[in-house]
Amino acid sequence: MKVMKFGGTSVGTPARMKDVTKLVTASGQPVFVVLSAMSGTTNSLVEISDYLYKKNPDGANEVINKLEEKYMGHVEELYSTDEWKQKTREFLQGEFNTSAPSPKNSSPALKRKTSWHRAR
Repeated sequence: MKVMKFGGTSVGTPARMKDVTKLVTASGQPVFVVLSAMSGTTNSLVEISDYLYKKNPDGANEVINKLEEKYMGHVEELYSTDEWKQKTREFLQGEFNTSAPSPKNSSPALKRKTSWHRAR
């Protein structure tokens, strides 16, 4: 069995993700695929953690919202059916939204982050 790993710029845009799909399916053989973060995601997560460490939830919230917008923006280009677009949007909303306690006026995703940060 072949193992293929992709991350960063190789999955950084919808076009690049489609290229990866072609590589993975080209042989017609079973392939184990490992995906890591899209381009810019790891840097965003580090930036969020830095803001939280500095007790700046507004800064973290801004980065989280930009990250969510980036992911949501790719949905239209990646899926051809409304059904899969909706399923993907719902999945992403579930990842970015929670109901944990948080600072006033922060995004639901930040609520999870700040809750975790306080627990440590």
